[in-house]
Amino acid sequence: MVTKEINNKSEWDALVTAFPDYTFLHGWNWGEFNRVRGEKVWRLGLFEGDRLVALCQAVSVSARRGNFLFVPHGPLFREASEEAESQIVDKLTALAEQEHYIFIRISPWMESSTENEVFFKRHGFRRAPTHMHAEETWLLPLAGDEHSLLLGMRKTTRNLIHRAERDGVEISISRNIEDIEHLLLLQDETAERHNFVPFSRSYLENEFRIFSADDQALLFLGKHGGKISSAAIIIFYGNRAFYFQSGSVKSDAPVSYLLQWEVIKEAKRRGCVLYNLWGVAPEHAPRHPFAGITIFKSGFGGYRKNYMHAVDLPLSKK
Repeated sequence: MVTKEINNKSEWDALVTAFPDYTFLHGWNWGEFNRVRGEKVWRLGLFEGDRLVALCQAVSVSARRGNFLFVPHGPLFREASEEAESQIVDKLTALAEQEHYIFIRISPWMESSTENEVFFKRHGFRRAPTHMHAEETWLLPLAGDEHSLLLGMRKTTRNLIHRAERDGVEISISRNIEDIEHLLLLQDETAERHNFVPFSRSYLENEFRIFSADDQALLFLGKHGGKISSAAIIIFYGNRAFYFQSGSVKSDAPVSYLLQWEVIKEAKRRGCVLYNLWGVAPEHAPRHPFAGITIFKSGFGGYRKNYMHAVDLPLSKK
C-alpha cells in the first residue's frame, strides 16, 4: 500500500462522496476553510495499486496549550485492515512529528461500538477530553415524495408547518454574504439561551463564502411580522444536506418549522438522499442542554445514529 497526497479538488470530492457514509468535514472546502484561517491541510489517499483503500484529510489546529493535528470525521476506510490502519496512523504520526505537534486528534466518522473503540486503542489512542463535532446525530432519509415525508413527521410538527403557512411566515434563501448579519444576531441570543460560545463574524463569513462559491451552502431566513426570527446555513455536499449553523428567537408563529420544511424540499430538489440534522442530546437525558432541540429535530422523522467520541494519540509529555 502507498500513501499519496491528493491535490485535485474534483478528484478528492468525487472520492469522498463515493463512500457510503461521510460528511462535508472531510470535503475539500472544509480544508480550504481551515487554510483561510491560517492552518495547514493534508489530503491523503491510501492506495493498493490503483485501488483506493482509505482517505484522510488532516488539518492543523493552533492552540495556546500546544498545536495538534486533527482529522475531522475521518479517516474513511473502504474496508478495515490492520495494514491500512497502521499505514494511516504512521503517516499522521510522521506529519505531526515533522510539524512538532504535541498530539493527534481524530473525530472518527464511525458508529459508536466496542469494535471501533478497539480499532483505535490498539494504536495507542485514548478518549479525548472534549467534544469536537457532532457525535449523537439525527438523520432524515429523503426517499419518497413530499406527502410521504409529511406523513412521516410527528403530528405536532406537521401541524406547526401548516400553521406557519397559514400565519404568513416567509422563508427566503440567500447567497449574499451580508445576510450573515441576521444569523450573527440570532446566534448571540441563541447562545445566551443555551449557554454556549457563538462563532465569530469572520468564522461564519469565511465558512459561508467558501462553500457558497461552489453552491454548497445556502442561508435560509425565516420572517414573520416583518422580523427575521430564524436563520440557518445548510451545507449541501454530495447527495447529503447538513443542518450546520443556526439561530432563532421566540416568535408568535412556528417559523423554524416551516424553515426546516423548505430546507427539506430544497434538498429533495438537489437530489439529496439524506438530511443530517447534526447534533442531538444523548438518549434518556431530559435535562441535557440539547433536549429541546432534540425534540424539535426528531419531530421531522428519521432516526438517531451515534458516532464515536474523539480520540487522541499523545506524541509529547505536554
